[in-house]
Amino acid sequence: MKLFFLLIIPIFTIGLCAGFLNGLLGAGGGIVIVFGLRKLLRGRLKDPRSIYPSAIAVMLPLSLLSAWQYARAGSLELSRVGWLIPPAIAGGTIGALLLRRLSPKALSRLFAAVVLISGLMLLR
Repeated sequence: MKLFFLLIIPIFTIGLCAGFLNGLLGAGGGIVIVFGLRKLLRGRLKDPRSIYPSAIAVMLPLSLLSAWQYARAGSLELSRVGWLIPPAIAGGTIGALLLRRLSPKALSRLFAAVVLISGLMLLR
């Protein structure tokens, strides 16, 4: 029962918040997962870098579902998406290959910088 309250409910809440943000804004779910899992699993992980692939694994089906909902509503411009997919796949491959080469501290700082810069850009 202790596991339920200490891990299952918080993980469920993290997933719910990530799905809500991804569906509403089309982004942000991965940030919630990374921050949430880092806080929840601090000190319990053999390798903190494992959080990033976990977030990606959740975001793939979630993003597909959100994109399908947007497409059904007529809000998805497929011509733009077609041009973005190939370079995004290349960038994702490069990033995944670099994951194990960067220290957890460097990844954490890089992630924080991306979140900070993204937030500042949205305030313009």
